[in-house]
Amino acid sequence: MNSPKLSIVTGHCNRPDSLARLIRSIEACAAVDWELVISDASDVAFLSANPRVRIMPEKPRLGCTKGYNRAFRQARGEWVMWLNDDVEVLRGFDNCAIAFMEAHERIGLGALHYAEPPAKPEFHVNEAWGCLYANFGILRRELGESVGWMDPEIEMYGCDNSLTLKVLLKDKGVADIPEARVIHHSVKDAVRAANQKNKTKDNRTLTVKYMPLRRHWLANYKKHRIDSGNAAWAHGQKPAMATR
Repeated sequence: MNSPKLSIVTGHCNRPDSLARLIRSIEACAAVDWELVISDASDVAFLSANPRVRIMPEKPRLGCTKGYNRAFRQARGEWVMWLNDDVEVLRGFDNCAIAFMEAHERIGLGALHYAEPPAKPEFHVNEAWGCLYANFGILRRELGESVGWMDPEIEMYGCDNSLTLKVLLKDKGVADIPEARVIHHSVKDAVRAANQKNKTKDNRTLTVKYMPLRRHWLANYKKHRIDSGNAAWAHGQKPAMATR
């Protein structure tokens, strides 16, 4: 079987309607050859008739970061993109992202713009510690493998930050891609509530491990920076609100 241009990776746990919506949106909007790799920790296994969808049962549940890393390692595409199972992609999410990355070789990680209607209808990316990071991102599989994907010491909160910082420490840039857009239908369910329990611990782990290296990764971020003209939101807050 030929390798696809793009591997899309997601984790899934008891959100079949959300995952079905994600798959429908990919089927409707994808412009490049793709596969979807799902690490499925659901009580009832998710099924798909689409041969592009590869489902890996996750028993027992590994948790967010380890589940994603397991799926990353099964990806076969030249490019790898990660999304939540409660995301809906829009046209251009794939070809615009890949075109940007291929045009800017010094950028190792591209951040897709996302909106969370109705509370946050504006498309944006986020920043923390002085640099933007990818909530939903794209990178070459080769680079992801070389940095070891997301940091397994972080169970969920900050796993995307950790991958961003790992890429920067490889002397590659991180940039946002305004033309590559997704909608995040943020689900407030039992899975999310359980993940919240580790938020403080995860943030502490991220800080202890990567803040001492800030001089290095921040210098690389500034060196490779490409200004899209869109202000990143600080910790998920709209810039006008963050400065009040």
